Amino acid sequence: MLDNRYDTFVLLTKNKSYTKTAQQLFITQPAVSQQIKSLEHELQLKLVEYHHPRLHITSAGQQLAHFIETIQHQEKKLINNLRHPEVSSNLKFGVTHSVSIFMAPRFIQRWQKKYNQVQCVVSNTREILSKIDDGELDFAILEGNFDKDRYGSQVISLEAFVAVTRTDSKLANQNNLKLEDLLTEPLILRESGSGTRSIFTNWAKSFNIHKEDFCQVIELGSSAGIINLLQNIGVSFMYQSLIEDKIKTGALSILNVKGLDITRPISVVYAKNSFFENEYHELFK
Repeated sequence: MLDNRYDTFVLLTKNKSYTKTAQQLFITQPAVSQQIKSLEHELQLKLVEYHHPRLHITSAGQQLAHFIETIQHQEKKLINNLRHPEVSSNLKFGVTHSVSIFMAPRFIQRWQKKYNQVQCVVSNTREILSKIDDGELDFAILEGNFDKDRYGSQVISLEAFVAVTRTDSKLANQNNLKLEDLLTEPLILRESGSGTRSIFTNWAKSFNIHKEDFCQVIELGSSAGIINLLQNIGVSFMYQSLIEDKIKTGALSILNVKGLDITRPISVVYAKNSFFENEYHELFK
């Protein structure tokens, strides 16, 4: 258990103000300042710097604040589990839109036998990681990039990333296509913050091509919506598992694009050094 100075410091990192922090804690501003100085002295670290007219949190301070919040969330979860064992059988996790289609249902079906309540939150990578930071999710299943120094993780699957279009497209039966050959088609992408969009954007940059180079760009915040739209217009880039059934029925085709040889890990992601890490690993065995 951490003492009150750590709580005060975390609140200060959010407010960037001694006055506002003091008001929220119902103590004096000098008392806040004294707590922070005491903490810096004990840890032998510079946590805050004041550059008129603003308060800045040092790099060490930012890392410490993140660690404190992680500990606080886990402490709250553990104590709640001990006080209310029946509630500890609840599971709340997050997934990206892509994972929600081809992977989450299978896991939910397995976990519903173990937990009384299973709640799955679907959002983009950025928002899901934010919810882990805030202690709103136990863990997440992500295909997007994330800071591996900031979070604990374990790879649970490898997925091929492919280019897709309608079967009756003139591009569908061509071999050795170049990315430039696709520019005459509308590009259908997920919204900014999506893991699949990030993968495509970074890969295309290696060929000095940007989404604006396509004749048209369509953004849609739903993988299922993109798959439906692809059967009529455009090209897109996604995980092959998302379209396996459409490939089998002949509704969609995978394009043979030179240089597109990407396999991405699907990972379970949780707070760094989580007390519940072993429990989360067991879920994916």
